[in-house]
Amino acid sequence: MKKSKKSIRFLILTAAIHALIFITGGIILYQLQGEEEYKTQETTKTLFQEVPETVTVRSTSMQKTVDVQGRVRAENRLELFPEVQGKIVAGNKPFREGVNFEKGEVLFQIDDREARLQLYSSRSNFQTLAASLLPDIKLDYPERMDLYEKWYDSLHPEEALPVIPDFDHPAMDRFLTSRGIYDRYYQIKSAEDRLDKFSVRAPFSGTLSAAKAEPGQSVGPQFHAGTFVDPDRYLLTVSVRQSDLNHIEIGDTAEFTDQQKSGRWTGRVVRMNPSVDARSQAVEIYLEVEGHNIREGMFLEGAMIAGDSLQITEIPKTALLRNGYVYAVVEGVIRQVPVNVVDVGHQTVKVTGLDGEVTILRDAGRAMAGQMIGEERR
Repeated sequence: MKKSKKSIRFLILTAAIHALIFITGGIILYQLQGEEEYKTQETTKTLFQEVPETVTVRSTSMQKTVDVQGRVRAENRLELFPEVQGKIVAGNKPFREGVNFEKGEVLFQIDDREARLQLYSSRSNFQTLAASLLPDIKLDYPERMDLYEKWYDSLHPEEALPVIPDFDHPAMDRFLTSRGIYDRYYQIKSAEDRLDKFSVRAPFSGTLSAAKAEPGQSVGPQFHAGTFVDPDRYLLTVSVRQSDLNHIEIGDTAEFTDQQKSGRWTGRVVRMNPSVDARSQAVEIYLEVEGHNIREGMFLEGAMIAGDSLQITEIPKTALLRNGYVYAVVEGVIRQVPVNVVDVGHQTVKVTGLDGEVTILRDAGRAMAGQMIGEERR
């Protein structure tokens, strides 16, 4: 009997302990759920109470431009390589950088004494040959004797050979050919042309931009003696994309400046390369640049008009998402709006796709689509 009472007491105690554990667990779970709901409400409240900073922007009609840059080089440029071999001799003007020469002036002279004496000897031998034919011509072609004799009297070893006259007599022409008159004549004319190459003359008025030859120095066909440029005509080479090339024509102009912004120059399109660069997929355009204080080697940059006018809006860089969208406020709700970037500055970007006056978020990283401005979630 005592044993039975003890069993009943044990069962009652066990049931009481289980009931206590169940009630305590329920209370703890209820408190945790309340705390989590409170935190969620607080987070949502904070999210919708924080008002992102907005900025109102307005689109303006602007001409589409293409930024271009390039290096200036002289349009008339001559790399000086002698065609004959010999020693440089001092000329009337020093062969130095910055020295100006007029068209036809001697840039530098190569010693031609030996070649000149050989030419004199060849002319003298030719004169002897022509004299030996006088008796035969007088006998066989007396009607052409006066013309031949007049030509012979004009021969002189130190003067250029005069042109052989047209005797208008086939038999006499064959006779002169058989005696080697024409062959020797053209040999001497070739030597006269070679003698002229000992004097390197300016093909146009310009300035030496590089001079590597000194008096007394031996030079030859492989020696780069210097560079001669025209300081009045310069060319700027720039590259543009194929898509922009359709809006650029010969005669179009553009304004350029250097990196120090020390001046402004005008460039006019004079040529276009018909080929596309295989690496950059761009086309080279050549502009003739005019203005004061422009020099070869200067790096210029500017913009060229490349298309019809567009509605362009300037927005902060922070307002642009990486996927090409901005957050715009439409009837109090934040919406993603696609835009196209046409120019990138230091702090702002120029885009199309925002027409008229639009309110956007200054910082796109602090908002999400669908958020309501100025409303608190309930």
